[in-house]
Amino acid sequence: MNQVSLVTNKKGTALLVALLVMGVLMSISLALSTLIIREIGTTKDLLDTGKAFYAAESGVEISLYNLEKQLPGWDTGKKYKPVKLDEDFEVVGEYLVNNKCSTYPCYDESYGPPADLRAYYGTLDQNESITIPLFTVDDNGLEKSVDDFTVEFYMGFNPEQHLKEEMRIGTDSIASWDVLRWKVFGLREGKTYSISDFTAISSLGFVGFDEITTSGSAKPSWFGSVDCDTKDGHFPDTIECAAMGGGGAYKDYDPEMESALVLGTCTNTQAREHYDYAMAENKKISSENIIECYEIGDFLPNHRLNYLTLTNMVNRAVFREDLNIEEKEAISKIYYRVELFSDEEGKGQTERNEAEIIANGYSGDSKQSVSVKIRKGQLMPVFNFSLYSTYKESHVVDGETLTGDEYFYTGKDLE
Repeated sequence: MNQVSLVTNKKGTALLVALLVMGVLMSISLALSTLIIREIGTTKDLLDTGKAFYAAESGVEISLYNLEKQLPGWDTGKKYKPVKLDEDFEVVGEYLVNNKCSTYPCYDESYGPPADLRAYYGTLDQNESITIPLFTVDDNGLEKSVDDFTVEFYMGFNPEQHLKEEMRIGTDSIASWDVLRWKVFGLREGKTYSISDFTAISSLGFVGFDEITTSGSAKPSWFGSVDCDTKDGHFPDTIECAAMGGGGAYKDYDPEMESALVLGTCTNTQAREHYDYAMAENKKISSENIIECYEIGDFLPNHRLNYLTLTNMVNRAVFREDLNIEEKEAISKIYYRVELFSDEEGKGQTERNEAEIIANGYSGDSKQSVSVKIRKGQLMPVFNFSLYSTYKESHVVDGETLTGDEYFYTGKDLE
């Protein structure tokens, strides 16, 4: 009897062990299955995340391509454009480009009031140039021109502290010291025409024999196609432009001179320099072709694809000799802002100094967003009417390394 019971107990024990092993194996299997399923899901999420990121990145690349190939001011018109990459041409992403602004550098009402008025201004170092389009294009490439503009600028030097004495009194006063070179050029009947001038900072008073300047961030000097303070919609209203200067007739000129520039004294809304094409052929002035004090406002509507070039022409020789290089460099800067107007909407627009790109990519349940800013690229050399070149790329010519400027002036062929 005891032997039969022992055998039965052994069979029961084996059954329990088998069930226990099966339970452990099933638990392990379930755990592994859960882990595998989770990893598969994670892998899919990772793949979808990667696909979504690359779709968003593709939107950025498409935006950069269009910014490079389209005319200045191109953007998507405040709406997203689709990105189609897969074989079925399904939308896998979208991109938005914001590249228009009514001031340059761009600072509009959406940014809120700055703590310092200098936030509205950009900076030009000595001999530095910048070219600003006076138009934009829509997403179809159609031009939309600016009707009017003003350029407001000032410098940070103190005449009494930084200028030589002879520059503060007498005929060599800062009232006649031209510091900013500007040019407006555009197309008409397939040819490029331009007007230009040199502009001084405003100086409207004297303290004893020392001339003082009223120009600053709150009351800058200016020029443009319209009076800076009378144009509706001037932004911000905390900036009050200096009084209009100029007036008077042309300076005397030598009829036999070979220069094609006719110089005079005009108002802030006029250009003193006019290219006389007859003189270029006859080597003399043809008075009937000279437009005295050319109105900037008359040039803009009669030409297409207008551009504005500003060049810092400060001559550091007017500063005191005991100032070091760093001090002269700091006070040689010109601070500027350009405001644009349109007769239809009140505000004209140009391209931003920094284009804003927002791109979204989608794959499965994943979404990735990429947001970048790209600085305004330099225009092609054929459109650059600056007095000084900033192109410094080197080339090897006849075994000699030349910079871009040297190569330009030698006209040698590249290897």
